[in-house]
Amino acid sequence: MAKDAAPPGRKSLLWVSALLLIATGCAARGPVAEAPIPAGQGRIWVYRNWLPSESLNLANIEVNGVSFGSVENGGAFYRDVPPGTYHVFAQSWAHDPKSMDTNFALVPGQQVYIKIIDLTSWATSVSASKNFQRDAFWAWLIPPQVAQAEIARDRNGI
Repeated sequence: MAKDAAPPGRKSLLWVSALLLIATGCAARGPVAEAPIPAGQGRIWVYRNWLPSESLNLANIEVNGVSFGSVENGGAFYRDVPPGTYHVFAQSWAHDPKSMDTNFALVPGQQVYIKIIDLTSWATSVSASKNFQRDAFWAWLIPPQVAQAEIARDRNGI
């Protein structure tokens, strides 16, 4: 008669451990940790909705011509900055400043939300000689109530 490789109590422990690992993997991501805005500063949020059909590449963001950060598909981040006028754009294969960039003035204590829109199909070519696909990103200024709901939805995996 063959013996089991593990005693019955140990088998139960293995099953429970496996189920806990699976449950942990399915758990929702927590919210972005948000600290109070420092005195005399404003906050710029940058986020992308989770769209698995679009590019999974990072969108590199520039603010006033300087690298500001990168945001992944379904990600969000913020930076606290001094008040002032800001020009935001996401690096893109084709760049049209009139339609792809956003400009705004930030005052102390204010939060602005920049949504990065990805439309990979905009820069796709299929022909007899070449097939290519490039990232095309837009930076849109979004009302705070809408942006906060979108960030919360994506962070909770709904």
